[in-house]
Amino acid sequence: MIVWERKQEGFTIVELLIVVVVIAILAAITIVSFNGIQARARDSARIENIQAIAKAIELYKVDKGQYPAISDAYSAETTCGSQTDNWGHCDRWKLLSNEIAPYLRLDPVSLSVATTGDYSYKYTSQSGDNFQTYGMSVFLEGNGGANDGGYFANAFEVGPKPSYCMNKYSGASANWTSYVNVCSGGN
Repeated sequence: MIVWERKQEGFTIVELLIVVVVIAILAAITIVSFNGIQARARDSARIENIQAIAKAIELYKVDKGQYPAISDAYSAETTCGSQTDNWGHCDRWKLLSNEIAPYLRLDPVSLSVATTGDYSYKYTSQSGDNFQTYGMSVFLEGNGGANDGGYFANAFEVGPKPSYCMNKYSGASANWTSYVNVCSGGN
C-alpha cells in the first residue's frame, strides 16, 4: 500500500512573526536615517544662504567702505512692516536687503521666524567701529557651527565680529549676538 504524505503548505506563525519583525526593524532604521538626512539638508541650505548673503555684504563694503549700518536685525517676528512687532527687527532685515540689492536679491520675510521656525537669522554691525565689522548667524538643527570660529555650536556664524569676539573675550563675554553688550565691550 502506498501512503501519500501530505505536504504542508503555507508558513508557520513563527516564520511570519520573524518576517514582520525584520521588516519593522528595517523600516525603523530607514525612518531614522531619513530624518537625519532631511535635517542636514535643511542646515546645508541655511549655510549656503548665509554664505551668499555674506558675499553680498562683502561686495557692499568694497563699494561703500563699510558694512551696512544696521544693528540688531534679529528676525524674530512673524510679519514685516510695522516697526513695532519685536522692535522692528524684520524691518531691519528689510533695510539690509535694500542695501545689498545690487549684489543679491533677498526676501527679508524668508529669514523670519514665520518661515524658518526657531532657525532664525541674525545680523548686526555697530557704529562703535564705524561699521568695519559685522556678525551674521543662522541657527541650525545640528552642530554645524561648532568649528566656524563663532560663539554658538548650533549656529553658523560669518563675518569678522564673531571671530573677533571669540579671540578677544572668553565664555559668555564672547557672545557677539548680545545686542546690549556686543562682546562685553565690543570692538
